Order: sequence, then structure tokens, then C-alpha cells
Amino acid sequence: MSFANPIFLWGLLAVPLPVLLHLFFKRRKSRVAFSTLQFFQHRKKYLAHRRNLRELLLLLIRTLALLCLVMALSRVLFQSTPYAFASKTNVAIVLDDTLSMDRKLGSGSTAFELAAQKAEEVLDTLAEGDAAALVFLSGRPGIAMTRKRQLVRQLVQDARVTGGTGSYSAALKQALGHLAADGRPNREIFVVSDFQSNQAPSKPVELDAVKGLRIYFLPVVGDNENLSVDGVALSTRPQMVNKRMLIPYTIRNHGENDAETEVTLSVGSETVRTVTVAVPAGKSVEGRFEFVPDRAGVLNGAVRITDRHLALDNSRNFTVNVCENIRALLLETDVASRIRPFHFLKMAVDPGEGGALNGIQTEQGFVQELSAKELEKHHVVVLSNPQPLEPQAAALLTRYMANGGTVLVFAGAETDARTFAAFDDARLRGLFGAKAPADFSGVRFKGPLQALNEVLQMDLLKWQRVQALSPSPAGIVLAESHGHVIMAEEKLGSGSLIACAFSSRRDYCNWPELKSFPIAMIHLLTYAAHDPQQNAGIECGRLLRLTSGESKISLGTGDGKQVQLPVDKGEAVFADTWNPGIVTSERATPRSVAVNPVPAESILATLEAGKLSGVVAGKVSVLKTDAGVDSQIRSYRQGSDLTGFFLLLVMLLLLLEILLGNAYLFSRIRVRANALMNPHKTS
Repeated sequence: MSFANPIFLWGLLAVPLPVLLHLFFKRRKSRVAFSTLQFFQHRKKYLAHRRNLRELLLLLIRTLALLCLVMALSRVLFQSTPYAFASKTNVAIVLDDTLSMDRKLGSGSTAFELAAQKAEEVLDTLAEGDAAALVFLSGRPGIAMTRKRQLVRQLVQDARVTGGTGSYSAALKQALGHLAADGRPNREIFVVSDFQSNQAPSKPVELDAVKGLRIYFLPVVGDNENLSVDGVALSTRPQMVNKRMLIPYTIRNHGENDAETEVTLSVGSETVRTVTVAVPAGKSVEGRFEFVPDRAGVLNGAVRITDRHLALDNSRNFTVNVCENIRALLLETDVASRIRPFHFLKMAVDPGEGGALNGIQTEQGFVQELSAKELEKHHVVVLSNPQPLEPQAAALLTRYMANGGTVLVFAGAETDARTFAAFDDARLRGLFGAKAPADFSGVRFKGPLQALNEVLQMDLLKWQRVQALSPSPAGIVLAESHGHVIMAEEKLGSGSLIACAFSSRRDYCNWPELKSFPIAMIHLLTYAAHDPQQNAGIECGRLLRLTSGESKISLGTGDGKQVQLPVDKGEAVFADTWNPGIVTSERATPRSVAVNPVPAESILATLEAGKLSGVVAGKVSVLKTDAGVDSQIRSYRQGSDLTGFFLLLVMLLLLLEILLGNAYLFSRIRVRANALMNPHKTS
């Protein structure tokens, strides 16, 4: 309880005045000598007691009336959470800048534009010396608690909707941290958001660290209808010049009404094709575009739709590296050996020097000369009968596979459990086992290679020995023969390692001499080829990590800006991925990255009004955003005004005083009441 006009509390000194006057004017008994009392009428004693009781009641009524009048003039305010009027106020504003806030309102503006307006209105309620902080729900940098409120206002005005999602728990705890850093008694958190259902925390956020904290929710709700491009699922296989590439897409209708939209494929700045698609309510429609690249290099594009509800999810960017051929690096580990382990493999997949007749171009080298820059140029790295790899080579190959490359390993006389001992991944260390004699024939392809069973006759394949392979439970068996695993694949990051239980020469089997060998190897290398430059993209708001051998790299963002990033231990981190677009760099891996909005943000369903209190644990005041919030905030800060209640009490007490104070009127009322209650006796 507090007082808006505390100066009138001095009137409490007048409250005892009726008591003092009563005591001063109280009639005192006196003895009077009479000769006889026979001429006095005898009155009952209880009448004197009744008169005394009426006087006490009048005294109480007059005292209470004066007290209530003083309280009314002092403007008594009742508050559930204390608010010190004489102290300064710290305010933390949590502003929702996630993708769903781009929804349209009935006025034609977006929810974020209204939210920014309400955030400024909150700042307008602060007085000189008050402080404010701004926290963005998406997680992008805001501003810490400051008395320079104009800086906060400018940041609100400059803010734009991001393509990312947000966390109420993280944002509220960040706001709480800003408030806890200052010891001011008046602390408030304002959350201006559409309160999207997808972002609701699994359990209420605990905010008990700050005592006397006041929390306000300002819900901004608009239309839930929306169409979005949910995904563009490009293959990670290398895309070739003058060869058809498929661009599959998915369009989803998140609303309750059927819709029709135009779907457009754009490559670079050119519009390639446009189709009209009908999307039923709550359903998804899949389709695909075909495109034939006419030159090598990085190819950037997007699939776009026409929809008025949200702008940022109407397009889905993609980037792909188009090359002339699949490039395979054939690595030897024994520099002194005169035996060429890749003779049969090279004749099978790339018989002409530099001709790439089968779409595969091979280069040869040694593990000792391996570098990250050399690995970036190739889709597949092939090892045959490798000796135990050094830790440096193991680290290079591990990073290569994590970024999307594939390592293909053929067994041999030198291959055993020590071959991959330098790798950190236990699956690779235990992949190759001992060699064993074999006396069986044929092979059966499985999984991604099973189509080869229909085109190849493998009965002529005779096995002399095989290397034991022990893939992990998550590994993929690509071929087997009579219960023996012949080919197995282990996924590592975006890439993989494919192990073969046979040699690329003729010491394990007669396969290199058969006509089926070139066909099988071409399909195997084509399947193995993942573009190490190909990046499926990241979601807005995620950190983009790039590898580079330089000390500093330059990035080009989707809005045309150039950003310089330092490289620390071969890695650079780019955090400004809040808006969709293509990020490119010539001296880092990957060279091109598509940044796209978070798909879940396109679902615009919001929390019901009754469930808003479930966001935080504690009392929450919900303000209306369809009117000015300054008067609402001041009302909550001041609390419930009890002035009218005390004035009503004053009027009632004065009425009682009139009734009890006028003895004649009181007696007439009593007689009239008796007459009404006993009509027969009166007549």
C-alpha cells in the first residue's frame, strides 16, 4: 500500500479531534439539593445507557469519517508488488524480432512494426535518471542497461525482423542479468512478442533471482495464414557442366484456407522458369525444376513463391559448385615402392590422360605431400594398400570428410588394424581386421549400389583372399559375398569413408581383369563423390564456421557487404547470419553458403491468452497493444486507487451521523418502523 499524495497524511493529526471535543463537552454529573422528588417523573435507567451508546457511536462515526477523508485526499494505492515512487526505475525490454513477427496485421503493417512502436512507448514512460536495456528474442546483440535511453530508442528504430527463431528462456534470463546488475528497487521486464506456440518453453521460466520484479507481456497478434518454401533438397553429388541437375522443392500451406501461388526458379539474377501451384490448406506440395549449367564454378540460386503474409520465407536460397568432372586424388603411402597400386583402377575409370572419358578425372600424389588446399580440389581421395597413417595426415583426412569429402580405401598386404590407429574415431580404428584365404566366387551389391546387380554378371569373380571388415551398427554395407562384407561405408560429418575388403590389384581376386570392374568402379566413385565445397546451408542465426590457411579472410554477404574475419587456428567464425542470403568467400572452405530462414518459424500459430502465464513462473501483467500502453503501465505502477472507496465510506458515515445525531428524526423513524411492523396495534 502506498500514497500518491502523501502530504495530506498530515491530516491524521486531526483524527483525534472528535475524541477531544467529546471529552471537552461531555456533561458532568452534579448534585442538586431538592426538598422532595415527588414532583419528578421516574425514568428507567436503560434510557440513559442508550443515550450514552448513541454518543459513543456518533464519536466513532465522526472519527472514522475524518480518517477516511484523510485517506481519500492522500490517494491510497494498493499494489501486489511494491513500487517505490521516490526511486528510479530499471526496465529491460525483450523485443521479438524472429521471423514470425513479419506477419501482417489488419492495419497493413507488420507485427514487428507495431512491436517496435510499443517498445518506444515503454521508453516514453521512463523519467530522467531511469535506465533501460534491450534484449532481442532471436539472440542477436542488444544493449545493456543504460541511462542513455536514446541509444535504446535508436536501436529499436534500426532493428529489423530476422529469419531466425528465439528462446524466451534465454532472453528472459539475459534481461534478468541486466536488472540484477543494478540495486534499484523498481525493476521491470516488458516482453513484446507474438508469443508463437513453437517458441513456448517446455516449462515456465524461473525468475526468482530479483525480488519485487514486475513482468509485463504485450502480445502482438496478426493473421495466421502463410505459405512458405520449406526446403530445396539438392543432391550433395557433384554437379557437372552440360549435365542436367534437379532442384526439388517443397511448398507448404500453414493456414486454414486453400491457396494458389507462383513458384519461380532463379539462377543468379536470371529467372529460369515459373509455374503455378495450388496448395491445399494445411498440406505440402512437392515439385522440381531442371537446370543445365553451361559453365563451371559456384552456382547460386533460389526458389521463390508469391505470398503476402510473410516475406522472408517466400524464398529458399541454394548454392552448388559446378565442375567439369568428378576429381579423384589417388594417394600412395610408400614413396620407395615401385609397385603402382592404382594401375588397374586408373585404366578402369580414367584411361586417357586428362580425357576424363567417363566423367572422372584422376590425379596421383603421395600422402606425405598432402595439404588442405590440395584436398579441397577433389571430390574423392583414394588410398590403396596404405601403410599406417601419420597423425597429421589423419587430421587432414578427418577434416576433409567432416566437410563433405569421401575417402575410398582398398585393402592390401600392408593394411591391418594399425592403418587407422592415428584417427580419433573408434569406428575407423577397428574397421579393418586380419586377412583370410577365400575360396568362393561372386559378389552381391546392396543399398545404394544394388542397381548394379541387374547390369553386371559377377559369377566369374573368384576370390583368393579377403580382408575382414567390421563396420559399426550405423555403418552401411554396400556389397557382400557368402557372408563376408566386401564394401562398407561409415558416415563422418558431411562425408564418409568407404572401405573395400579387396585390393585394387590382382593379389586378392581376378576382378581387375574382368569387364565388370570398370563399370563397378565408375559407379563406386560416382557414388562416393560428394562435393567438399557443397554446403547444404545453415539456418539464420547459426554460427558459420569456415576453414582457411590464411590469417584473414573476406566474406561477401547477401546484402552486398564485405566483412573481414580473422582466422584463428585455421578457423573463422561468422555470426551475422540473421538474414537469408548467400555468403561467399574465395579463400575459405566452404566457398559459398546458403543462409535460409528457420522452417518452424513459418507456422504462425500463437499461444492462447490463457496460456501466456505459463511462459514464466510468477505473476504477469498482460497489457493491451491495441491502445496506448503508457497509461496502462502507469496504472500498474501506481496500483489500484482506493480514493473512490474511501469517499464512499465518508458519505455512508455522514449519513449515519445524520441519522443518529438528530434525535427527533431518529425517534420518528423508530415510531414509523414500529407502526409498519405492528399495524393492528396502531389502529
